[in-house]
This record gives sequence, C-alpha cells and structure tokens, in this order.
Amino acid sequence: MSLILGRVAQLNPEMVNTNTTFLTSYSGEKINYDNACKDTYLRKILELNNHLPNKMTYRVNNLGFRGDDWNIGTDCDVTIGSSNTWGGGNYEENIYSSVIARETKRTVYNLGYPAGTADGVFRYCFYWLPKLMPKTVYYCIPSYKRCEIIVTDKQKGTKIHKHISWGERKRKQDAKQWPTTDEWYYKWFENDENSLLNNLKNMMAIKQLCDSIGAQLKVTRPDYIKITDMSEELQQQYQTGDTYKIQGGEWPIGDIGRDLKHRGATFQRLIAGRLLEKDDYSTELSLLKEKIYENN
Repeated sequence: MSLILGRVAQLNPEMVNTNTTFLTSYSGEKINYDNACKDTYLRKILELNNHLPNKMTYRVNNLGFRGDDWNIGTDCDVTIGSSNTWGGGNYEENIYSSVIARETKRTVYNLGYPAGTADGVFRYCFYWLPKLMPKTVYYCIPSYKRCEIIVTDKQKGTKIHKHISWGERKRKQDAKQWPTTDEWYYKWFENDENSLLNNLKNMMAIKQLCDSIGAQLKVTRPDYIKITDMSEELQQQYQTGDTYKIQGGEWPIGDIGRDLKHRGATFQRLIAGRLLEKDDYSTELSLLKEKIYENN
C-alpha cells in the first residue's frame, strides 16, 4: 500500500523532522501572534496561558505528525482527529495524547493533524493502524462540515490531500480561491446530509478497522466538554464575559491556545479525562442517524 495513503495532508517537506516555533506550512500563525503581542487584551490572554514570552514549539516527526518518531512494533495506543488532537496552540506536554500517555504510562502516538477531516482520519487509520497495532484508539471527532479530496499537483506531478471546509468559505470567497469557485462545493455543503453521512460512514469504518485488529475505539467530541467541568476561576471568567471567541465559540480567556484559535491546556486535560473514563461512540452513532433521518 502506497505511503500516499498514510501521508499527512498538504505536507510541507520543510516541516519534517523539525522543532519549530511556528508551523512552516502556515505563515499566518506567526503574523497573528506578533499582532496579538501589540494588543493589550490579547497580550493578557497570551500571558495568562504561558505564551509570553513565547516558548512553545511544534516538534514534528519524520512523517509530519507531532511528537516522537514512531517505532513500529512498540506496544502502543494512538490518538486520532484534527487540530484538537494535533494540539494547535498548545504545548506538547499539555495535549491530550501526552496527558493520556502520562495517566496510562503507555506509549501514545499522535495521528492528529490540523484542519483534519473524517475522511483524512479514516485514511490515516486505514494505513497506519494495521502497522502500529495499538491496543486503544482515542478519537476526538473533527468538525462535521469538512471533507478531503486527493488531487494531483500539476506542477510537481505528485498527489496531495486537500482539506475542504465549509467554515473557510468567506476567506476563500474573498480571495476568489478554489473550492469556493466550484459549484460542487455549494451543492455538497449546503445539504447537511452529505456531511452527516460522510462522518457516519467514516466513524463506522474506523470502528470496524479497530475491531479487525483487536483495538478498542474510544470516541468523544469537543462539545461534550462544558464550562461547568472547569475550575471555578474559569467558570467565573465565562460568567462575567471575560472570554475570547475561538473555534467552537466563546471560551474563558484563561484557557486559550497560543494561536488564539483553539482551546488551551484545561480543555486538553478534560478531553483526555473523558476519553479515559467514557466512550461516546454509541451516542454519536445515534445522534448522526437522528440528524440524517429527521430531514428525510
């Protein structure tokens, strides 16, 4: 089976085997951080979350994933998902894969990747799970309204994986960029059933794949983490409106990632705890089916 199936999406070769302060594949992260440092309120958020001075790095392995190189044959577990799994804006030691590794005293490899999709998560699993043979697979589900397409880079003549998101449409429309210039984009995303069915079949396929190698699949979603799960201090921030809007909505300023797009260390710890203590697979299966059938 070709490594093309297991390769991270939109891989920038400069990213492999690096320990970089900012992602080389996304120049906007450094620009946003530098601008935030000039804003009084945003500086406060960075300070509260231990990002001033800037000491966080992304340690990327030889395959483009975050963390250690993988040693095939190691008794391990894995985490799968999108940027919440990758740990966007968070110190490596705080992301939920690291928390689970400490709690279970097991090797945990991180198969998460930024802007991940249900398609991409299955693709990584299809290639890597039979090789890594984990005992447990921990899955934090990506946003529903995303998908992936494999295309050929005409200049390089190589195949690449492109993430497609309904959430990116305004930015892409303003820039007159694909995929918002393609009629297919609107036909797909304006009918929720496409995204719901895509997520359902990928989740069921991952479950079947885990069953086939004897691995336990444990599933959750960011929405299961509530403000009431957090410390009194963070709850107070939320109640008084001391919040910042990140992906997923308003969130207490004491738990914000360095990229000002993702939740912080407390959220990551709570995701780890939920995955260790519960399994939301059956609930998600029922919810997806209900959403699909209620409109038909």
